[in-house]
Formats: sequence, structure tokens, C-alpha cells
Amino acid sequence: MTTPYEHSLEYSKCQLSKIRDRLKELSLDNAALLVCCGSYARGEASEQSDIDYVMVSDDTETAPDLNERVRSEIRSIVPNSPSEGGAFGATVNRSEILANIGGDDDSNKNITRRILLLLEGEWLFNKEGLRSFRREILERYIGEGMTDHQLALFLLNDIIRYYRTVAVDYEFKTSGSGEPKPWAIRNIKLVFSRKLLYASGLFSIAMTADRARDEKIEILEGLFDRPVMERMIKICGKAAMEPVLTSYNFFLEKLEDLETRKHLEKLEIGNRDDRTFRAIKNKGHHFTRELLKVFESTFDSTHPIHRAVIF
Repeated sequence: MTTPYEHSLEYSKCQLSKIRDRLKELSLDNAALLVCCGSYARGEASEQSDIDYVMVSDDTETAPDLNERVRSEIRSIVPNSPSEGGAFGATVNRSEILANIGGDDDSNKNITRRILLLLEGEWLFNKEGLRSFRREILERYIGEGMTDHQLALFLLNDIIRYYRTVAVDYEFKTSGSGEPKPWAIRNIKLVFSRKLLYASGLFSIAMTADRARDEKIEILEGLFDRPVMERMIKICGKAAMEPVLTSYNFFLEKLEDLETRKHLEKLEIGNRDDRTFRAIKNKGHHFTRELLKVFESTFDSTHPIHRAVIF
């Protein structure tokens, strides 16, 4: 019997293949790079999912017209587009993503694009371009002077920063200034998909301990080239990940159900006692505990990753 994750993975691959075929017809500049993130990139999309994507190019002068044509082709396959004004659905210059990491001009949008491009980015156009750009980003994080015994701490700290930024952003968008947005699905995604993505980054960085600089980069390239769940299985083993996957299948099954999604979208802010929400959230607590068990069994207490995430 096909599990929700297996079904979502096959659906995601099929939709991405259709999009890639449509984009070939646009005769895009080979220097351009089109990357999707989110549920389609993680291999867990359903018919209710939107598709987040970004075009990376050195030439943004022709971006508006080209971006509209790209948007039109993608909409013909996936009608749900990225949110207006967000980090996706736009064309950005490569230097925007690479420059000023941690500086005053490193906006939330830049952090989001950079970290998601690394941790879950999937190509829509220019497969080799994505791999090349991903390596360029990794080389920026993992400098020439890094010693073998060190973890890739610069990257680890930015992954942690992104994850915490998402948590703070949730509070702002659901209860902060301005008109609050639907909270329940966002809350549940924080507990499941956002946490799994963060864990996959954390576990991947742990694999860079006691490796030469070039090997650190190669390890991360290989891991980041896999869908998030497949990456975790590669690191921890299928048997160890089975309880995590069981909880995650529950999450995917609920979000794929249209009635459940509609119910969650209509929940008033603060209604955490709702039975549907409570059942998924409780499963999320089990999911968190299972992730922690896998972390502790994969990396024993002497591994430097433990100190790195605390201090």
C-alpha cells in the first residue's frame, strides 16, 4: 500500500517534470536559473499546494516580461502561485543571495532564498546551474581557512538563524500588526515540515566534523541534492527514521485532505482546543520526540554538534 509520503513524492515529481517540459519551450537564457522550494521541492506536494519558485540571473533588466511568461507556464500546471510580495515568484540577482551574509542588507527574503535554495531547492530550469550555484554558496560559507576538526559553523549558524526567523515571522503574521493571516496550518507546518527541514540541515552539518574543507563541501553537496526526507534516511538509516516517517505520514495525510485544510483555515486565532487541530498538534509532539531520539542515536554525546547547537 502506498504511503502518503510515497504518493506525494510521486505527485511532486510528475508535476515538476511537466513544468520543466513547458519551460523548455520558452527558450530561456542558459545563464538563468529557475529553482522551486517548498512542498514541491521536498517531494510532499498535493493538489492543494502552491509552488514557490525564484529565478536567479545576472541580468535582471528583462526580468518583468520573462518572469510573467514563466509564471504563466507554471500556472498552467500548478494554479496556486507564490504569495505576492514574498520571497518567491520574483527574479533576483545572484549577488543579492551571495553578498552581505549576516550584514545589514541581508534581509529576511535573502536569508529565506539562500537557505531554502541550499536545503530544499529543486531545479525547474538549468539543473547544472543549480548545482554550480549551490557549490558557490557552500564555498562562501566554508572558507579556505577552515580546519578539518571544525564543523561548518558559519552555515550552521545561518540555518539556525533562518529557523528562528521563521518562528518569529509566524508570530508576526498570525498575531502581530496588520491583518492576521490563517494561523493553524502555519502552526502545524512549523511543527512538522519546517522542523524536519531544520533537522536535515543540522544533521547534514554534523556530518562535516573531522573532514577536510573540500570533503565538507562535497558531503553537503551530495546531501542537499536529495529530497529532505531522503537526506535524513541517508544520514540516519531507514530503520531509525521509521517512527519519524510514520508521524510525518500522518501530517501529510491530514494536509492533503481538503476538508481538513478548509477546517483549519477557518479556525479562529487561539482556538487550540479544536479537536482536529489538537490531534495533529499532539502527533507533532511525538514527531519532535522521535526526531530528538534519532539525533541522539546518530550523534553520540561526544559529537561536536551537541556543543555547537547549545553554545
